[in-house]
Amino acid sequence: MLRKTAVWMILLCAGAACTDAGPSEPDDSIGLQAHVYISSALDIMEFNSVRRYEIDWTAFREETFAEAAGIMTIPETYPVIVSALERIGDGHSFFQEPIASAPPAAGNAPSAALVDGVGYLDVPAFSGGGEDGDSLALLYHGLIEGVDTMAVQACRWVVDLRGNTGGNMWPMIAGVGPILGEDTVGFFVDPDSVFRSWTYYQGEARINDAPVNAAIPPYEPQSMAPHVAVLTDSLTASSGEAVAVAFRGRDGARSFGQPTWGLSTANAPFLLDDGAVIFLTVSTMVDRAGVVYGGELAPDEPVVGEKTGDPQTDEVLEAALTWLSTQSCA
Repeated sequence: MLRKTAVWMILLCAGAACTDAGPSEPDDSIGLQAHVYISSALDIMEFNSVRRYEIDWTAFREETFAEAAGIMTIPETYPVIVSALERIGDGHSFFQEPIASAPPAAGNAPSAALVDGVGYLDVPAFSGGGEDGDSLALLYHGLIEGVDTMAVQACRWVVDLRGNTGGNMWPMIAGVGPILGEDTVGFFVDPDSVFRSWTYYQGEARINDAPVNAAIPPYEPQSMAPHVAVLTDSLTASSGEAVAVAFRGRDGARSFGQPTWGLSTANAPFLLDDGAVIFLTVSTMVDRAGVVYGGELAPDEPVVGEKTGDPQTDEVLEAALTWLSTQSCA
């Protein structure tokens, strides 16, 4: 069985296990449990945030505890932690209150078609992982195979990321792998300039060469290096942007549409004692050419138009197909 690495984006930490600071001095105006809980959350932020070297943490803590005055219980701390995450200012971190069970994998089903002799793959948001992620990756491979075998020479593809608001990047990377190609396709970089690589190889999406999700057995396309048009819009976000970044710097790839949402950073989950989770932005996306992102991704060819999937009414798709028609197959 394929060995998995427990990764949502980069790493998985439990509570203060990824910090080395103890609780702040208790404040008599705040209940002890609430104080310890907030202090633990602030430790996570201070030692792991992508902006950890940009913030005056002494002042940040003082402001947070001032906001928490009069709070006695842990549930009362939740709005204070939400406020603190907003003040970090990365635009991507968020807080999830304890839930009875894990939420179901979210997202519409992917689809594929042959459009004017070109392979078309729609890649929607997906929030699942583990076996669900592997199943999704394998579904993508099946869809790609279905289109690939219909085409005389499937050396041209459209990868449509419009409306993909994110979730879990790894099943998506593993899924589009036959089109993306085997290579190191991107990186995360943290404030200490530590890089973690993203790789697609033999059906596996890997971080630092450790498999996260995979399509087993993988599909091997007719063309190992097809020309690819990547479509984005203002709703392409987070993990959706990660897939777009994976195609940046790749020979034979060009992007069309509108700038992405601007969340090209990586969140890691930090579990608190009561089951709540801080999803904290810890690093920034980098493409294979070394371009660092962190904000929106501007397309190579800006095109305004509604996503319909029909080249007669979808101006972005039409522009992509026009460009692909000029690209010769080897």
